[in-house]
Amino acid sequence: MRFIAVAFITALCFLAADVAAADTDLEREREIAEQVPLQVQRIPSVLPTADELANPELYRPHNDWVYTPPAADTLPPPPEDAVLRPGEFDEMDSTIIAIVNYGQSFQTMWADMMEAFQHGGHTYVVFSTGTLSLQNAMTNLFEGRDIDPESYTYLEYPIDSIWIRDYGPEFGLEEDGTRFIFDADYSRPNDDLVPIAMAEDDWINEDGSPIPYYSTGHRLSGGNIMSDGKGTCFFSHIVYGYEKPAGWSDADVDDLMRDYLGCEQIISLNSICLDATGHIDLYAKVMGETSILLSEYPSDTYFTGTVDSGTGSGHCSNPHFPNDYQDQEDNLAIIEASTNVDGDPWQITRLPMLEPYQSGGYWVYRSHMNSEVFNGHVAMPSYYAPHGGETAADLLDAEAAAVAAYEASAPGIVVHPIDADHIIDLGGAMHCISHEIPTARPWAGWPQPVVDAGVDSGADTGGDDDGCGCNALGTPNAPTSLLSILL
Repeated sequence: MRFIAVAFITALCFLAADVAAADTDLEREREIAEQVPLQVQRIPSVLPTADELANPELYRPHNDWVYTPPAADTLPPPPEDAVLRPGEFDEMDSTIIAIVNYGQSFQTMWADMMEAFQHGGHTYVVFSTGTLSLQNAMTNLFEGRDIDPESYTYLEYPIDSIWIRDYGPEFGLEEDGTRFIFDADYSRPNDDLVPIAMAEDDWINEDGSPIPYYSTGHRLSGGNIMSDGKGTCFFSHIVYGYEKPAGWSDADVDDLMRDYLGCEQIISLNSICLDATGHIDLYAKVMGETSILLSEYPSDTYFTGTVDSGTGSGHCSNPHFPNDYQDQEDNLAIIEASTNVDGDPWQITRLPMLEPYQSGGYWVYRSHMNSEVFNGHVAMPSYYAPHGGETAADLLDAEAAAVAAYEASAPGIVVHPIDADHIIDLGGAMHCISHEIPTARPWAGWPQPVVDAGVDSGADTGGDDDGCGCNALGTPNAPTSLLSILL
């Protein structure tokens, strides 16, 4: 296939190069990175920043393209049969994470995630092309954590960023179990090509056949959709806002989501006001066919519509005076007033939210809910750096409350808290940098998996075994060569 052929040639070129040359390239990238402010050094946030647009030569990606949305009536025909978007809590074949050289704290985070994911199944680790030295570094980390070498496979794609939840393949299922990929538009050009490249490659289906895909003009991000696996899809209202192509009506969006993702019922919620993405995965999560986690701000939160935020833009009616508390209470009322397509009420569990703080002129929302659920195991972001009047004990209490909320919403799951202090001010955490792949089988009998891995939910802060079975040292695994990755 075209992508494999190009990747294979690229791999041969890098295999012929001296490893020292790769290290020199990395050093040169670090020198370039030092020319820009620390908080944005070669680490794109979920949305393109002003610095990226003004200084494309210093960054991946190069935002040098013009987007022209197609008319709603010119899209490719959807699958002929009824389709379904599985819930993230459903049984999954595997999961994907994307790794870019963002520094040691990120590498530690990915190793923490892999410790959690190995209990759930197989992980495909996606690297940018030509990053053999980074792959070797990650292999060494995985060896030190005793991560089963059979639990992961390395892949290479020319990715711009780590936000594979948003640009990666959005899977749907036909009734006979055939998987297909819904390919939305994405702002970073290399990332935008990844879903089609993955669909055309041979590693997803067991027989090596390509995955059918449907490219649309909608700018749906994977972080802005949640499904109950039975026909109800939850979005934040930006699905009808900046994600909607120019010239489209709300009805066009509804038709698209029904025809390509099986969203027979759409429930649109308020987003968090000053979160730059507006994505639903920072404050709501479907944990079962009728189980939902929903954020809860304290009634005395800083943002209750009475204090000037100092910010003139956001995803709410009055970003200068945001009211996150009331917006989320309104979301509670919206959900309570609805049912699933079978008429069953939703079982709602509230998860307390931490206060936002400012970093680099932006408001940062620390969300325990931006997690990846993989076959009964939850890689949950947690926070250990106090802000404002917080103490370390306050943050540990918040973590314990978040773990309890997860366990109440889906009894039997195992929660793995992971330090996300270094990533959350970029606009996302564990959910934004991973993406599950559903099992290919007919809809009938899609049970929520019952996983008992013999581990307990507990903080994963490194060092010795802390009760979650994550940090015992053991037998190292062999590095994966580029040839074995691509062949």
